[in-house]
Amino acid sequence: MPNKKILDEFPEVIQANPDLTQKQKDVLITSIRLFAEQGYANTSTRQIAAAAHQSEGTMFKHFKSKANILRAALEPIIHEIIPDVEAEFKRETLNHPAANLHDFLDFFVRNRMAFAANNQDAIKVFFSELLYNETLRTQFIETARNELIAAFKDTILTLQKNHIIIDWPFNEIFRYMIAVVVGYVLDRYVLFPDRDWDDDVEATYLVAELEKVLQP
Repeated sequence: MPNKKILDEFPEVIQANPDLTQKQKDVLITSIRLFAEQGYANTSTRQIAAAAHQSEGTMFKHFKSKANILRAALEPIIHEIIPDVEAEFKRETLNHPAANLHDFLDFFVRNRMAFAANNQDAIKVFFSELLYNETLRTQFIETARNELIAAFKDTILTLQKNHIIIDWPFNEIFRYMIAVVVGYVLDRYVLFPDRDWDDDVEATYLVAELEKVLQP
């Protein structure tokens, strides 16, 4: 389960953008690092400017506010990095052959848990903005719909054809599976990160919960 690390790819993607000046690139790369280390709310524009080796005035000419910096950073993540993440997910999980429902769910859950663990810094930085910013959320959903949801649907239909998973409409199955996994991710990395977690035990519980509902 290699699982791409989103923020490790970010500097390369930003540096390759011909529409940004080097000063803009420095601000975006620096800000994401600081947001991941300190949290968005705990990072000031003064800190970003100092770490990017420029004045706040110069930085504000390009971005106007800290919120705009975060939104500008989310754009390439949504349109360039997330598609790569989806392709990896499709290759590693959705194309993984399953002889029974338990094996499919166990692989799916543990793969997504590994991805969340590897990208907890990105989750902490971006989740609230995706949750409350309708424009960015719409862009994210559209990007996901083009590749990920279509592939997921093919996988579920194949499992149904082989009588491995319950014969519910795809939307119901997809919503339920995503809700269970995202609920865990929220608890684990956003709401209660300091709780004493045993991820192997949590994976067992998640698989049992999903299997109980989705068995044919």
